Order: sequence, then structure tokens, then C-alpha cells
Amino acid sequence: MPHSKSPPTPKATPTPPLLSETHGSPLPVPNKSVFELFQAAFRKHGSKKALTCMHQTPDYLSSLLPSASPTSPENDFLPLTPNGKNIVNGSSSNHHHHPAENPSPSPYLSWTFTTLSHASHTLALSLHTSGILPHQTIISLLPNSAAFHVLSFAALELNCVFSPLNPKIAAGGHVEEARHLFAMLRPAVVVVGDGGVARGLEGVFGGEDGEKEGMGGVRLKLVAGSGEIQHESKSKIVGEKDEDLPKCWQDLEKFVAANAPRGNSSFDPLSIPRKDSDVLLVFTTSGTTSLPKGCPWTAKTYRSILCSITELLDLGNTNVAPRTACFHSPAHHILGFMFGAPYHLPGLHVVHPSSTFTPQSTLAAIRQEHVSDLAGVPALLNALVEHPDLAKTDTTCLKWMLLGATTILPETLKLAYEKLGVERPAEGYGMTETGPANTPRFRDIPLSPPARSVAGQPVPGAKSRICDPETREVLPRGKAGELHCGGDLIISEYWTAGGKVNKDAFYTDEQGIWIMTGDQAVMEENGDVRIVGRYKDLIIRGGENISPSSIEDRFLSRFDMTAEVVGVPDEIAGEIPIAIIKKKAGQELDLSALRAALIKDLGPAWVPEEILTLEDLGLEDYPRTSSGKVQKVKLREILREKHTQTFGGVGGENMLDILSRVWHKLLSLPAGTLTPQTSVHDWADSLILARFSAALLRESGLLISLSELAEHASIEQQARLLSSRGTAQASFADIVPKRDGPPTINDIAHVHGDEERYQRTIQLCNETLAPLGLDWSDVQDVIPMNGTQETFVKYRRPQTSNHRHAWLCPGTSIQELETAIIGAVAHHPMLRSMALYFDDITPIHATIRPSPTWWSHCLTTVPPIAQASDLPSLVYNDPKLDFACFPGPMFRFVLTHVEEENCAGMVYQGQHSVFDGVSLPIFIEDLDKLLVSPTAILKPHVPYKAWADSMYLLQDSALARQSVTWQAKRLHGISQHPEALFPKQIAPEWFKGNSEGWIDITTGQPGPPRKHLDANPVGVKGVSSSGQLPDIQALKVKHGVEGSQIVKAALAIVTTRYTGAEFAMFGQSQAGRSWPFLLDWQVERMPPAMDVDGPAVQGTLVRIPVQRNETVLEMMRRLQAEQKFLNKHAYAPMRQLVAEMNEAVPGEGDFFSDAFRRQIFNWLPVAPKWDMKRLVNMQVESRTDCGVLWNCIMMDQTMLKMNPTWDDAQLRRVDIEKMMAEILRVAEAFAREENWGKTVSQYV
Repeated sequence: MPHSKSPPTPKATPTPPLLSETHGSPLPVPNKSVFELFQAAFRKHGSKKALTCMHQTPDYLSSLLPSASPTSPENDFLPLTPNGKNIVNGSSSNHHHHPAENPSPSPYLSWTFTTLSHASHTLALSLHTSGILPHQTIISLLPNSAAFHVLSFAALELNCVFSPLNPKIAAGGHVEEARHLFAMLRPAVVVVGDGGVARGLEGVFGGEDGEKEGMGGVRLKLVAGSGEIQHESKSKIVGEKDEDLPKCWQDLEKFVAANAPRGNSSFDPLSIPRKDSDVLLVFTTSGTTSLPKGCPWTAKTYRSILCSITELLDLGNTNVAPRTACFHSPAHHILGFMFGAPYHLPGLHVVHPSSTFTPQSTLAAIRQEHVSDLAGVPALLNALVEHPDLAKTDTTCLKWMLLGATTILPETLKLAYEKLGVERPAEGYGMTETGPANTPRFRDIPLSPPARSVAGQPVPGAKSRICDPETREVLPRGKAGELHCGGDLIISEYWTAGGKVNKDAFYTDEQGIWIMTGDQAVMEENGDVRIVGRYKDLIIRGGENISPSSIEDRFLSRFDMTAEVVGVPDEIAGEIPIAIIKKKAGQELDLSALRAALIKDLGPAWVPEEILTLEDLGLEDYPRTSSGKVQKVKLREILREKHTQTFGGVGGENMLDILSRVWHKLLSLPAGTLTPQTSVHDWADSLILARFSAALLRESGLLISLSELAEHASIEQQARLLSSRGTAQASFADIVPKRDGPPTINDIAHVHGDEERYQRTIQLCNETLAPLGLDWSDVQDVIPMNGTQETFVKYRRPQTSNHRHAWLCPGTSIQELETAIIGAVAHHPMLRSMALYFDDITPIHATIRPSPTWWSHCLTTVPPIAQASDLPSLVYNDPKLDFACFPGPMFRFVLTHVEEENCAGMVYQGQHSVFDGVSLPIFIEDLDKLLVSPTAILKPHVPYKAWADSMYLLQDSALARQSVTWQAKRLHGISQHPEALFPKQIAPEWFKGNSEGWIDITTGQPGPPRKHLDANPVGVKGVSSSGQLPDIQALKVKHGVEGSQIVKAALAIVTTRYTGAEFAMFGQSQAGRSWPFLLDWQVERMPPAMDVDGPAVQGTLVRIPVQRNETVLEMMRRLQAEQKFLNKHAYAPMRQLVAEMNEAVPGEGDFFSDAFRRQIFNWLPVAPKWDMKRLVNMQVESRTDCGVLWNCIMMDQTMLKMNPTWDDAQLRRVDIEKMMAEILRVAEAFAREENWGKTVSQYV
């Protein structure tokens, strides 16, 4: 049989790869105009809450609302059909629906849909009566406010074009942009928030001459007023008087009152022809050119976006609790606008926390209005999670957070999930041109952080494809290319100058119209779009588009300097601009002038974070293509490589990261606030600069001096300096020799090598220590006190100059706590000390070696307490346990078990002569380290003995005498003005808190009982109030005046109100923290005084004349100038100063001592931040022997907290609260730049 061949097996046809194109689900769009959709929604949801503005008064725009009369013709909804019938849920009805009764009064503006409908309709009627026609443009330059919504819906009713613009274009430096936008939009109506913006616009357009520059076609110029809830610190802005407004500008409410028709109006909005091609909204985007382009949304675009968002976010779901939008992004930005109208359409509530975003106002909206949905960029998210108000905010109401406007990292989403507590945060991709193009559906967002972030698939009605940027060929999935967006949601053209259009970024194929976004993206196999980066050179910093070319243009036009600006990645801002300039031969580079000019012209967000020269990068010219075009991609690579080479590190941590971490911690700033190029001098006062040197030494072992900080202002410059030295770490532990036995004759400063003085010291120590079962052999060191310490230590009562702090110690047993305390106190000798007097003028501390006998006197364990809240009252005012006083021990601990928490707790009492506000936190940090890790090795600190000995031995030096002379001259004659003393003394002595057992130091006998003025005295605990100092940093940057001078000036002015004197006198705490009476070159060779492990604080008396004819700025400059000398002469020996004053004017030195204790000003530029792992602070109580202590603390960059504590036998609580309110009012006024030119007489 012949062999037969089998037929060949056919080859399998390869499956073509999936292309990177996908479409969102079909979008069911109702056959109604946008106006009809909203009117139906307003009628359906009439009585439901529509809009809340937490920063605006309930009566804002009240004249636009209906009268109480039921016969008012406008007391009904406007008709929805030409014959006057109303439509309810799609059916005709001949009856009218009246607004629901108002709920209980709100402290701020809260409107129903009925109210919003009436307000917008009233405004539409008035605009129509004034001749405003369909298709004309209405421009809004409004912050987030009710007026914005009223105006946008009124424009919609009239079928006008509504264009929200950034109010900042009215400021100086934006003339070209403003004129360009007005020429492009040709508005008939302009509405601004206040007279300041109106005046700014008139300035931009040159007043009457400006009619030719773009304002000539404007028929109506209206001022809506801010409507802000007025605080005592704010001047009233609402309803500015006509004479306050520029010519031709009208108050909006007065305009409505004059133009709203009386009786039934013939105006019928439904008779206006409305087409899908009508342009309803025009947003603007900066693009890649220096001037913004218009993005016209047609009725079809707008309606499609509204319906898409409703479906995307499941906003119409009636089976779950209705969502509430937090509209805190700018109203002129699409990210803000999309949290307004799209939520109103399904009848949902929209909340404005404030006129512009602040973390505290948004957190307040979460607490009070239970907002569920919000948007933001990473910087905004960081601001929320870093704000202290988050701790008191229940965020379980947060359902959705849209994160976008820059590259979103998985870490950012994790932060939203875990720190902010958002149920479903998501990355979204969109543009002003596209709406929310690629965003995950609400129900598809995972409930836990994803391993990586993607923008998601196209939203309903949208289309996405990834194309070759050159050929527009659709690429296979998984390959990076340019993202193109299509569908019904996108615009089809840009508006440009002179009424022209630009379609270069758009093309049309069989699928419809597409826009080339310029963004690089990858489409995953499942159709998800992942944004990779940008092809375009546009820089997006914190959500704001920054045009490199506009910055480059400024370099060329202002400084005749060629510059190339590129964006580099930043963890918080997304991107930051860096400028690389090419200098001409002989051209000088003044960075300060460059930055100042750029800030003025463009605003701070546009100023390059770093300005480098080609020489800095080792280049002779920019990298270029063969055609001569600069290759910015290569510039970015060079910058990254330079960054890696320039900055070294310690222990594997980059030097920049070390410095940045310490600065942010010290200034209590959210991570990313400071960039490597930020001048720390703009944020830090002299005290913080000094503290930084010590903090850096403690955290890294690296040393940088104050003079070096003065010369190296930016973190980057500091990193270069430290890197140039290598990474050898500094240590000053051996600055005081170690020995096994007690001090020798040469170890004690006050002995001066005299054997007799040495033996007397031994004898006095033995006598003092004998009651404790100790003697001279237990003494580690003998340390002289200075005058301030002597003031603290002088015994007047058991609680003299005590501090009482209470701490909860989670996860710690009493035994573990005791072990950690022993280890930490062993590391801090001044907390193991006794006090004694060598003679009348030589008080000394004897530090005691650790031993069981010593600890038995310092550590006491008491029975358990029920809960942590009992710690502040533990052994409170116990006559045996609640004090630390002369002769010692000067620091005592009480330990207990907290049953509810099943952990240890403690209270310690410290005598102020052995610690200050700098040294005590160092101890707390060390204690926490030992609680976390009992075997941890604590870093050494600068020994206090070295500092104290130096001050004692130099107290009679020429430099010391110079300080005494300066102080005495400054205070000469104060005793002739007893009327300037405050408060007036009505009881013996000055004591905060418990004065039982007090001793009259003039007689040495017990003093008579002191009676409190209030039935419920709270002076030792104090009261608190806060105020805002909005321009505090501008004062520092522009005038070199530190924020403390604002508050000090306010205290001086208010004090003179009470005394009637021409000047104020009060004590002032001086951190000191320098090496006294050394020459500058000597100080440079000493370890940082900020790390000195003991009390360096000093006190001085300030005398502040209140000169009525001075301007506010002149007064603060005067105080700042004097403060420099107060710092220089802070260590004038008090005993010598009192003696010299008494010699010049008998009794004046004693008057000085009394005046200092009456009223004391204490300034903390940064709030204490107890960032501990095993310690939770429960109480801080200061028991200073004074009349009133004004603790003034900056809680963040602008919020001042005042916490006065006082002697209840001298002052009443109501008096203190009244005076504090006055001080805050003056301080808030002084902290506003617009008041700096006013005279002091207006505030006296």
C-alpha cells in the first residue's frame, strides 16, 4: 500500500497585542439644558441643605433672598415652563412650593437649595434688567464664597459665559496677564470680592486710561464683599461704603436692590434659546506659554462632565448616607469647581470651610459639617495630617479623597488611608481641558492602600489612548507614550488673545475629537492608565502650573541674563523649578535681588527653588541638540548627578536629609515646607538659630557655629559646609575632667585655690548632706550659681520657682520607669544637686554622685491611681511630696501605676535653679530613649559646670562690666516712676499657686495667710487664648523684625493703658545660651551653648516708652534694635547690676528686682513638641514667684497662643482675660502689613 503523507499542521495565527485604547462606559445624558437640569434639582431638593460657608455670616447677601411676606412675587421658585406651571419630579403641578422652614440658626451661612435658587435668580433678574444679554461674559474674581455660587448659577440662567479667574491677577506684577485675559474674554460683567481687588484692577488697567486696555467693554463692575465672620482682630470688610470703592464700581447688594424688578417680571429664562454648542464656562490654564489660554466648556461638555461625575462617584445612590463635598480648593481651579456644581446636581451639600485653604478650617469642616468628599495635592494632604487639630478630629466621615495635579505615589495614598482616615482615597488624572479623564469609580476603589498608584480607566463618557508622540500611532499596552483623551467631556479648542482660537493640540478621527495632553503614560493590560511623567516642560508645583518660559523671560528682560528653567521631582510639591543661568563676561549675580524681583513679578510659587550658574554644574554651555536646541532632559540628569555628588552624609543618611529633618523638627513645620534653597533666616529667630546648632550636635554629632549659620543661610549651603569637613563627629564630654573622688581644690571655681575656702566648702557640704545620710565623698562637683539662679533658689515657700510636670508612660512598668529615670538623671548632673550658700554673695550647687541613698530621697512610689486623668492631681499640693526646694534635693520624682492604662505614670517637681526650657527637654528626650531601649547609649552634652565656672570667673571682667554699665544706663531713673509698675501689689509677696508655709525673707518669719481674690482660683494653671499674626514672616523677611517684638509692643501698649505711665516696665526671660564675657573668636572655639546641660536662662527688665507719634513699624524696629543689645548684654551679672543701680540712685537696684517679679514676658517661637514614644505629657505647671507671667507661644507659622498665669492674691481671672484680649487685639493689628504705616496713637 503506498505510503500517504499526513496533511501539514496549520500554523497558529499570533494574537495581535492589545492596543492602548479604551473607552469609558456610555454616558446617559438627559435631553435637557444644563440650566433645566439644575432648576429641576433645586425644586426637587428645595428644603435640603445646599451650601454652607463656615467663614461667612448668616446674613451675607440677605438682600438677594425673599422677603418674609408670603405675597412676595419672588417667594416661589421661578417657573420651569413658559406657561408658569411648575414641574415636580417630571410632572406638572398647579400649586406652588414654598421654601421649608428654616432650621435652627447657624453661626455661619447655611443655605437650602431654595435659598440658593432665590439668590441666583434675584441676581439674574437684576443683571437682565441692566441689559446683560445671553452669550456675554461674566468674570468672577472671587474667593470661595456664597457669592461665587450665586453668580455662576445666575450666569447659567442668563445663558452667559461664566469665567472664574484667580483674584491675584489684580495684584501688581500680573498686568500683562490680566490685560491678556480681559482682551481674550471681553467681559460685560466683572464681580470681585472686595474693594482691594477692585482697586487692583483699576491699577492694572490704569484707571480711566485703562478703558482702552480691556475694561472699556465692561458694563457692570460689582463688589460682592467678603461676608467674613468678624473676629476682634479683623477690620470689617463686608459691605464697603460706596466712597471706599473705585469710581464705577458698585456694591453687589445695592446694585440688586436698585435693579431687581418690582412685582412680576417679564423675564422668562426658558424662552432663551439654548444649544449644545453654547459656551457656558471658560476656565484658564497656563499651558507652556507665558500667558494663559482659555478652555471653553460648551453646554454639551458641561452636561457630560456633570453626568459623568454623578455616575463615577455614585452620588445619586439613595441607599447610603448622602455625601457632602468639601470645597476648599480655589474656585477658579477646576479641582475646586468640580466639588461644587457636580454635587449640587444630585442634591448634595457643599461646604466651604474658608475663603482659601487652611488645614485648620478644613479639619473644622470635618468635625462640624462631617464632610465626606474632598480633593487635594500631596502638599495639602501633608498639611492636614501634620496639623495639631487632627488629633481632636474624628475623620470617620471621610469617604473619598481625590489626589491629583501631580504625580501621586503609593506612600501618598497610604498617608490618606492611615493618617487622615479616608475610606477610599484615589489618584485621579484630569485637566482643565478634559475634566476627570481617568479616575477610578468610587465603588472600585480598594479599602486598603494599593501597592502602586494608577489613575484608572476612562470615566463614563471619556476615551483614552496612548500614542507615539511623533506619529500619533496607538501603541501596544504596556508601552509608554503620550496620553490622548477624547469623548464628550473634552473641549475642542483653546481661546487665545484677541478672540482667536488655537486647535494645535487637538485632532479628529473616526472616534471623534482628541486632545494630546503632553503627558507620558502607560496603559496596563486591564486598561488602567498609569501616569509616568510629562513630555512638556511645564512644571506642576503643588497643583499649580508653572511655565518655565515665563520665568526665563523675566531673567532676560529684568537682568539681561539667559536662563533655562527645569522641573525636578520633589516629594511634597511634586516638582520644583530650578534655574540654570548663563552669565555674560563680568556680570555679577545678586541672588537676593533676583529672588525679590521674581517674587514681585510672578509670585513666590514661581520663584526657582535654586538658581545655579553653568559654572556650578561644571558646564561651559547648555547641552544642545545638533540644531542648537537646549536639551532640558539632560539638564535634569546633570542636576540629579550633581545633587548626589555634592552632599555627603552621616550613618548612611544624606547630609541634606539630616539638616532638613532637624530644621523641620525644630521649627515644627510640616515635612517639605523648607527646601534645600530656603533661607532659614526667613523662619528662624536668633533663639532657634542657637538651638539648631545644639540639636544638630545631639542628633548627628556634627557641629556648626552661629556665625557659620549666619553666613550659610540655606540648608544646601550648610550641607556643603559640613560635607567639606568630612564626617568626624564632635564631642565635648571631656571638657570637664572625670575623677573618682570628690572635687579637689582646683576643681572648684569659687575657691580660687584658697585652702581655707576649700575646707569651708567641704564643711558646708557635709552639714547640708548629713540629714540625707550623705557627706563630702558623695559630691561629684561644686558649681557656682549666677544671679538669676540665686533669684530662683532663694527660699520663700516650699514651691518657690517650682515646675510640676505629669507624664503617662505607656507600655512601661514602675520598675522599668525607675530604671530609666536613674539612667537619665545619672546622665544629667544638675538634676542630682543640692543648694547651699558659701557666703552671702556666693550661692552654689553641689551635684551628688548616683547612689541608692541619693535615689531614696528623690524617688517615691505611691499607691496606684485609676486612670491617666488622675495624674495631674497626684499628690497635688501634698506638703511632703509636691515640692522641690532649698537645700534639696532639687529634682524629685513620684511614681505610680495607672490601672486603666496598665502602665506607669510619674510626676516630677523641679526647682528652676537646676534647669531651664532648653535643658529640660534634653533630659526628657534621653529618658524616653531609655524607656524605649534600656541599653541605649546616651549622647554626651556640654557639661554645665564648664559654662557656669566660666561665667563665674569672668563676672568681674571688662566685658562683664561693659554689660552692667549698658544695662544700668538703660534703666537709669526707673525708680522715679513707681506708677509704671504693674500689677499693683495688694498682698504680700508674689506667688503663683500654693503659698502655704511661706516665709517673709525680710524677717525670716512665717508670713501671714494670703487670700485669693477669686472663689475658684486658677492662676497657677492659667487661661489661654489665641490670635492670628498673618504677616509675621513678612515682617521678618522684609524688615528683620522678629515676631516676639509684635507681642512685646502690644504688651507694652496695653500695660500703659492700665498704668497711665509713659512707658511700660516688665521682666523678660532671655534664653541666653551663649558663652558669657568671651570674645567672638573665643566663642567660636567653644561648644554650642545651646547644648549646655543646665540652666542658662537669664532675666532682664525691659523699659519700653510708648511714643504715640511713631508708626507701628517704627516701634517694632526700635524694639528689635534694642533686643540685639539685650541679647548681647543678657548676662550682665545681676548682683553687680543691682549694686551699680543702687549706687547711682539709692534704692533703684532694689526697685529693679521688685519690678522684674511683677510682670514677666516669656516668648517661645515654636510650641514645645513632645514627640516621644513612651512618654505622654499630661500636665505642665509653672509655679514662678511672680505677679503675672505672659507665656506667648507660636503654635504654627501664624497662630499665637497666650497662656498667662498669675498670683491669685493680686489679680482676678476676669482682669487677666480682659487684658489678654486687649493684648491679642493689638498684636493682631500690629501683625498686619496694612497697619505698619499707622501711628501708635491709634492703638494706645
